[in-house]
Amino acid sequence: MEQMETYNCYVEQEDSYYKKLETLEQCQHAIFDHIFRYGEIFDKLMVEEVLLAIHQLEDTVRLELLHLKSAKAFLAFKLK
Repeated sequence: MEQMETYNCYVEQEDSYYKKLETLEQCQHAIFDHIFRYGEIFDKLMVEEVLLAIHQLEDTVRLELLHLKSAKAFLAFKLK
C-alpha cells in the first residue's frame, strides 16, 4: 500500500509541475503582450534578461518533471 501512496504523491507532484510550467508560459505571454502594447517604455536588454530567467526556471522545472516521470514510470512497472 505504501508504494501506491508514493505513486499518488508522484501524480500530485506531476500536476504541480505542469501548473508551474503553465504559469511560466503565461508570464512570457504577458511580457510579450506588454512589449507589443508599450514597447517604448521597456529596456530591451532588461526584458531579455527577465525572459532568460523565466526560460531558465522553465528548464529547471522540466528537468525536475523528467526525473519525477522516470521515478513514476519505474514505480508503475513495479506495481503492475
